[in-house]
Amino acid sequence: MKPTSILDIMVKDHGKIITLLNDVEKNMNNDVLSMMKAFDSFEWALEKHIFTEEKAIYTSYNPVNIREGYKMVPELVQDHNELLNRLRVMRFDILKKHRCDFEGFKCSLLDHKTFEEEQLYPRLDEELTNEQKLMIVSRIKEIV
Repeated sequence: MKPTSILDIMVKDHGKIITLLNDVEKNMNNDVLSMMKAFDSFEWALEKHIFTEEKAIYTSYNPVNIREGYKMVPELVQDHNELLNRLRVMRFDILKKHRCDFEGFKCSLLDHKTFEEEQLYPRLDEELTNEQKLMIVSRIKEIV
């Protein structure tokens, strides 16, 4: 039995997140209530996605190249922390009707997404055993 690739599942989830991010952008000049509704949906999806990566994927990864693999995971977790902190600042700015750095956030998120899709997920699909992938896919489906 061939498991679904981690890349395929996570790229699909990235697509949902980007759609919600675009909804936030479309609502940027609307009233605060409309803006916050779109922002809340996006924030929840991103937080779930990050939780999924950190709890279902990263904890199961035992890299073939230990130096490179174990260097990559802390950097990705640091990216997650920075994205979540920027998200909280944006929430505050939106509620206070301050200008927020949406474009900077969007660029950072897209850079992170690209790295995961081009480097992380393909590496995981290549290095993990079928049993490990099945376990990870099962955990992902519980969360997402």
